[in-house]
Order: sequence, then structure tokens, then C-alpha cells
Amino acid sequence: MTTFRPTEIHQLAIQAKLNFAVGACVYDDVFAGFEVLEIVGDELRGWATSEYRAAAIDIHFSDEVARIAQAVTGRPVGRTNFVLRGLRHDTEEQPAWGSDDGALATVLFATTSKRRAIMTRHKGVRSLRKKLLR
Repeated sequence: MTTFRPTEIHQLAIQAKLNFAVGACVYDDVFAGFEVLEIVGDELRGWATSEYRAAAIDIHFSDEVARIAQAVTGRPVGRTNFVLRGLRHDTEEQPAWGSDDGALATVLFATTSKRRAIMTRHKGVRSLRKKLLR
């Protein structure tokens, strides 16, 4: 299976053609900060700045992205796969978010009840409502 990594010029050309094809408003909402990482076989793999944007690209714009990437790179693209920036495409194991020295991150969970969380939220809404009605 061959792997093709697009150059910076390929990336900029894909971004420019997508911006023209979908329009500036849609491009700014969905494609801001996306990056094409590689084309493996006929699968285009890339990163997006959020899980929502990655899903939106895969669900709504995969045909458009595949068509444009194929035209720019000259490689056949059959499908797309976008994930959150920093995650891996080829494995179920994902990197731990933590320090840059490679040590695993320590995860701490605050144990609060559901009732306490709801009350805290309502308290914040009430205080905001008071400020707005002054």
C-alpha cells in the first residue's frame, strides 16, 4: 500500500479550491484549521480542529474533499477519514494528553453528584439573570 504525503503547496491548493467550492462562510465554519496528512491507498487521512468539524467533513463534504484532493495531487481518492488533531488514524490506541516529555498524563476526576452539578448550573443561570435584569 503506497503512502503519499502532500507538500505545503498541495495543502494550500486544496484549501483554496475548497474555499472557492463551498463558499467562505461554510469554509470558515467547517474547514478552519483542517489539514490533509496523507493519502494511503485510496483513503485521504486528515486532521480537523474539533470532533464536530471532523464529522461534518466526513459526512457532508467527503465527496468534495476527495474530488479536489484527487485533482490537486493526481492520486486516486475514494474516501476520506478526518479525526481530531493529534489523534492517530491507524490504531485504536490514542496518545495520552500530557506533558511533552512523553510521560503519561495523570487524569483526575472531580466526584460531584448529578444533583450538585445541576444546582450549580441553575445558580449560575439565576445570577446571570439577576445581572441582566438590573
